[in-house]
Amino acid sequence: MDKYKLKYEYQKNTKKRLFKVLTLLIIAGFIFGLLYIAIISKSNKELIKNTFNTLFLNIHNNSYNYTTSLINNIKSNVLLTLIVWILGISIIGIPCSIIYLFYKSFVLGFTCSSIIYVYGLKGIIPMFIFIFPLVIDLLVILIVVFYAVQFSNRLYLYLFKRKTINMDVIARKYTKLLIIMLLILLIASLFSSFLVPKLIKSFTKSLF
Repeated sequence: MDKYKLKYEYQKNTKKRLFKVLTLLIIAGFIFGLLYIAIISKSNKELIKNTFNTLFLNIHNNSYNYTTSLINNIKSNVLLTLIVWILGISIIGIPCSIIYLFYKSFVLGFTCSSIIYVYGLKGIIPMFIFIFPLVIDLLVILIVVFYAVQFSNRLYLYLFKRKTINMDVIARKYTKLLIIMLLILLIASLFSSFLVPKLIKSFTKSLF
């Protein structure tokens, strides 16, 4: 096997290891989020209950503010994903990106367990509707972090190890990735802000 094949196999195995590590991180964050509802105080559980009741009552009573929801979704998803992408360029910001990925999976797990805690089995279908955009967001963050780590590693090799790497090509691909992911997040934000409330409204009568 020549050196080019060896290099290709090494890069392929490195990507697989990275993906496995990030996937395990997501699973750990999700499980921790699921279990977290069991260890928080009664006052925090009551706060969670009031939060979801208020949200679903607003949806049921047609008091839900779609525009505000869209703005908040764009801020929390699109802007934070852009920050994760930028952290890939900074090299030293990669640990923050990985922590954010863990946090997003934790939020997903915590949201699932919270809805079931508040509404029991009646909340299963609304839960799946509610978390669908969160799952899309988590997958986007996973992809961005995966490529951010790779980009950061290559940038480090290029700047400090003087490796021969065509950073212009890599940077263009990295930028295209950002554009595609932001478009997906924008669609997910529209779905979360306008379609999800309408779908959940079909089940709100059974929740109260």
